[in-house]
Amino acid sequence: MNFNEFEEFVLSEKCFNNHDVSYIDDDGLQHYLTYDSYYEYHPKIMHQLLMTNNTIKVEQMERHYGYINQTAHVFFNKKDGPTFGVHTDPVKVIIECLDGTKYMEVEGREVELRPGEYVHIPPNTEHRALNYKKALMVSYGISDTETLDGIRENNGDMQS
Repeated sequence: MNFNEFEEFVLSEKCFNNHDVSYIDDDGLQHYLTYDSYYEYHPKIMHQLLMTNNTIKVEQMERHYGYINQTAHVFFNKKDGPTFGVHTDPVKVIIECLDGTKYMEVEGREVELRPGEYVHIPPNTEHRALNYKKALMVSYGISDTETLDGIRENNGDMQS
């Protein structure tokens, strides 16, 4: 997926119907775009893409990619876009750059990623995104069965 494909996807009715979409604001807070209809959602996500510097997060991308035993969340950020603070995850995470140049900080060390490159982050390791440049990345939660079980419980089988 590249920048153009992401924009087309996030604006689609398929994305609205099958994924949780949110944005991260300048305070590092996540806000879900929850609307009753695609016609309410579309102008709001268009606004996020064109009129703000917020980072956009699309969850449940494991459905899109057909993964069964891992979660996948796609993040789109503009240059110097907001991000979550330093945090840890209870599972192994792989960050892959899809487009642009992604910078990550892992245990205080900066890592630069270009399309097709990735970094492995062990469970409970401090990390954060550094949005120095426009980037599109995917975060894979390996064997994240707790999140997957919650998705299945709330939304039915992922393969539907």
